[in-house]
Amino acid sequence: MRFVDDDGQFGLLVSPSLGHRMFRFQFIVDGKLVGDSEGCIIGSVMTQLNNRPYIDDERLGLLDSDPAEFMELLAVDEYLHDSTIVSSVESLDRWTVYCYVWAGRFFIVAQEVSTRGDEPILVSSISEAAVEPIVDAARSYWLKSQ
Repeated sequence: MRFVDDDGQFGLLVSPSLGHRMFRFQFIVDGKLVGDSEGCIIGSVMTQLNNRPYIDDERLGLLDSDPAEFMELLAVDEYLHDSTIVSSVESLDRWTVYCYVWAGRFFIVAQEVSTRGDEPILVSSISEAAVEPIVDAARSYWLKSQ
């Protein structure tokens, strides 16, 4: 089941998979699927999405002007990295994904991990009010499908 914003630029794909309490979980970032389609346990990522971090740091503005520098900042700044990284779900093992609320907007930034280092940086930004029903619908579907 896909839960997406009106533009199809941000969303969640959640569907039951083989195995007890296993689900396919992927983000939709910049209109593209992020993560693999293998089954995984998604409770911790659903909790993280429900408790999105609010970050008040001017340096996050780098995302607009220099996305590569932004990714470097979040990789080296321990506080920013630890509070925004989405790493609690197995389907994202080959991805670096950050999510947070800044200046009243929800941001999700994703980049596939590669040895080449030239993978595109995907970004979705939507109003905090718009992200709430998407997360709520996906969470409700997940809880009912267990």
